[in-house]
Amino acid sequence: MGGGDGRYPSSPYGIFAYGKDAGRRRAPNKDHQVDIDTNDVPDSVDEAPYRTLDMANVLGIPDNQVTPAVEQAIGRLMVRINGLTENLSDLKQRQAHLARNEGRDTFTGAISRPAFLQILENEMSLVGADRTSRTLLICELANIDDILQRHGQDCKEGLFNYVRRIMADFIMSPHHLGYLGCNDFAALMYNVDEEDIWQRVDAITRWLNQHPYVHNDEPIMVVPVFGLRNAQSGDTPKSVLIAADAALRAHKEMYLAQLTRIPQGI
Repeated sequence: MGGGDGRYPSSPYGIFAYGKDAGRRRAPNKDHQVDIDTNDVPDSVDEAPYRTLDMANVLGIPDNQVTPAVEQAIGRLMVRINGLTENLSDLKQRQAHLARNEGRDTFTGAISRPAFLQILENEMSLVGADRTSRTLLICELANIDDILQRHGQDCKEGLFNYVRRIMADFIMSPHHLGYLGCNDFAALMYNVDEEDIWQRVDAITRWLNQHPYVHNDEPIMVVPVFGLRNAQSGDTPKSVLIAADAALRAHKEMYLAQLTRIPQGI
């Protein structure tokens, strides 16, 4: 039933959207007669309210044995059943919440280290067995010690959570973003070439430079350094982590060397 035939509003909520008159606009008037025989149509019957006797019948209690005491006992039983039903519903909601957050690091919101290493182990066993390429990207916050000395530990949780959110904007599903502890993040990426990854790295770095984390009304500049490893057949979680970490150390040394060449005061 479409909205353009003049019988029904386009939206099922149209009767509410256009005021009270909208519901009466199409109501039959007294001059309009409808030639429909309704003599055989039964009158509508309101649903019978719940009675204790109905429950007694369900329980198999004869009517002549339904005394006031039995009615009271059945009433208390129904209250107890309703309470258990509500508790079961709450329990299911909590279980669903735990399932969604299982394997998440409470500090950063990223995949926890144990869960990420398990994913990495599973994926390394598939390298060479399918046509999917896998690349491990590691990120270290190189200046975290200086930040904590200047701003204190109370900025750490917010800062790490902020970095995780920025990285997640550029490393999206189906890729995995995890927190390895200390000041290291890691991402496992699928079918992405190195040029694409370095473009994402550059975008993350530029965003953090242009939009620093603010703590106590003071901007905090974060210096991320990265290293990556394209997984090869025979790689293990340990070997791919070592290779990515070595690439990160080289990147960090190059960054520090560039800093030392910058004249003081600039």
